[in-house]
Amino acid sequence: MKKLISLAAVGALLVASSACTPKTAGQDTAYINANRGQEGAQITRQEARQYRRQQAIAADEVRLENMKRRQTTDAIHENASAARHSVGAIRSIRNFFRGW
Repeated sequence: MKKLISLAAVGALLVASSACTPKTAGQDTAYINANRGQEGAQITRQEARQYRRQQAIAADEVRLENMKRRQTTDAIHENASAARHSVGAIRSIRNFFRGW
């Protein structure tokens, strides 16, 4: 239970520190460093490794979703471009035969 609370506290600190502005970044860092040595504020190396693995997995999922979105967008743009070229070719052929 104590480890869970510690892990939650570290997670909350990470979220809070990632959302800070440059003006408050030093204050947040000082607060974390001042409280780092207090009992319950530390996590084990295994917990830290697990947390890093989870963060890496979450980052990979975000990258994959972004890649899928880009591929979908690119496919839509390519199809639209092909359609425009087809319409242009048809108009050129039609204009060619109108001249006869």
